Amino acid sequence: MKISAIIPARKGATRLPDKPLADIGGEPMIVHTWRAAVAHPGFDRVCVATDHAAIADAVVAAGGEAVMTADTHATGTDRCQEAWNTWGDEGAVVNLQGDEPFPDPEHLAAVCAALREGQWDIVSAMRPAAPEEATMSHRVKVAVNAHQRALYFSRSPIPSGGPHHVHIGIYGYAPGALSHCAALPAGSLERSEKLEQLRWLEAGMSIGMVTVQDGHSPGSVDTHEDLEKVRKWHAINRA
Repeated sequence: MKISAIIPARKGATRLPDKPLADIGGEPMIVHTWRAAVAHPGFDRVCVATDHAAIADAVVAAGGEAVMTADTHATGTDRCQEAWNTWGDEGAVVNLQGDEPFPDPEHLAAVCAALREGQWDIVSAMRPAAPEEATMSHRVKVAVNAHQRALYFSRSPIPSGGPHHVHIGIYGYAPGALSHCAALPAGSLERSEKLEQLRWLEAGMSIGMVTVQDGHSPGSVDTHEDLEKVRKWHAINRA
């Protein structure tokens, strides 16, 4: 099965303006994410979907492919779908987060492998939570059944007695599933938890979760503190 990767990136961000263009070791953050995707053997094609010319220019200058999208999209899924309409052709597609410049290759490989099995509408990843993470609202938790099918996502500690797993925001869509997801209206569970993936569960779509370990990635960038952490990680690991 052919798997394409789309990296949605918007310029506006409340906590960290111009986040995709933040400098990490002399290059914009979005270029690092794009380069990690291009280097991964699981992806046949890669593009960045963005609403701003400066982001597109940075990707193209690095040798990549960028697709311009509207600046009105409420979610990364919507942005990916617009890009897929003009850039995609066939097969599955993975939505990579543009604010995670150094995704763990093993996490990407696990999602791609599960996509190729063809069992689920959507594939995502989770890792065991550290004890202190269970009550952190910015760490999204996921509860699954015995077959690794997602039952619910929440910012609260679920299931109440554990074990707790932190959701990793990589989404792999089976052929046709991205368009289906983008066409769905927001549901009550999504509005309550502020988590888009609940829209898909509420509509009856299946989300299979692959379990991965907390690798060597420095994680995503949401704040200035996160950005400094990633910069230090890059200086040490990519020198």
